Amino acid sequence: MTILFSLSIIIICYLLYSNQKQKLLLVNYQENALEAFSSHEDMKETLRIGLYNRFKRDLEMEKEGNPLLFEQFAAEIITTVRGGRTYVTKGSGDFGIDIEEHSDEGLYLGQVKCYSDQNLVGFDPIAIVHSQMIKQGAAGGYVITTSDFSSNAYTYAKGLNIDLINGKQVVDMWLDYLDAKHDRINGLQPIPQMQN
Repeated sequence: MTILFSLSIIIICYLLYSNQKQKLLLVNYQENALEAFSSHEDMKETLRIGLYNRFKRDLEMEKEGNPLLFEQFAAEIITTVRGGRTYVTKGSGDFGIDIEEHSDEGLYLGQVKCYSDQNLVGFDPIAIVHSQMIKQGAAGGYVITTSDFSSNAYTYAKGLNIDLINGKQVVDMWLDYLDAKHDRINGLQPIPQMQN
């Protein structure tokens, strides 16, 4: 009986050890894959284009689902990467603000634009965000796009405390979001929840 008990303990220990070893190997593979994935510029460009195609509005073929999906996607990333709490505003009556972010530093207002490469974001959204920042006493703001900003937009935004987040930066933030999500799954840190 003692030999059978000892043998059972040895088998259980071996199974636990091999299972732990497999988990560590899997985590190592995931981390290496994520590192290779995130450092590859071609892959980031593919992701950026994919984000545009995923969230663009198709007038010929009305997509099923919520038209605010890109706003919700951006808000979730902002919440995870910057902290705080986000709220996606309704489609009408928001005075041009898509996301309200509440953090320790105060209120931040955001607008998102799902544009193709040929459609650079001009200064108009920046002016709207700035106007609402003044009106609401916000600490800052941002405009997020899958595309990029015109030179006039960059010039206009200087000194206004409005971050211009282009498509490449969105992909980088998304990868940071995925890292944080991976850490949360592994129990290292909680991800703040977005409010809808």
